[in-house]
Amino acid sequence: MLINQKLRASKITYQMNINCSKEKLWEVISTPGILEFCHPFCKENKVTRWGEVGAQDTIQYYNGLKLHRLFTDWNVGKGYKLLIGRGRYATAKVIWKITAQEDEISVLSISINLYSDIALRRYAKFSRWAIEKFYLIPHMSNYVKDVVKGFKYYIETGKSIEKNQFGNNRMFSNMRA
Repeated sequence: MLINQKLRASKITYQMNINCSKEKLWEVISTPGILEFCHPFCKENKVTRWGEVGAQDTIQYYNGLKLHRLFTDWNVGKGYKLLIGRGRYATAKVIWKITAQEDEISVLSISINLYSDIALRRYAKFSRWAIEKFYLIPHMSNYVKDVVKGFKYYIETGKSIEKNQFGNNRMFSNMRA
């Protein structure tokens, strides 16, 4: 998977304090297949290769969409970077970052550099800006917030996240009950 360097990226970031050590947070986010337990829109998370640069997995959302993830940076205890998409070019570059606040409080930050022209390629170029501004960015902002909240919930309660636990997302949820 590649990044088209000519394309502009929109950046979406969300971070939240989580009541756990930096080491515990790393242990959780680096567990293979963890998205099935922490991600409110993930139906299935199949791992092909794990634990280092070149790791790969696939996430299937409740609406049936499947995206492939390729890990390009793996920093033990600190986070990782990955590309996500369906084809030759990545739809987004995603950065997961852990920061210690105190001994038992850490910050999980997820930043998405979204390549809207790849994500919206089936739409006419003249309409992409409006779709991006009024649909894509708002839904992706809620998406990243809900993913971080899902990890917080899982770590602090020890319970798996439920489908659409924080509400539906029109881009990733199966809207039917």
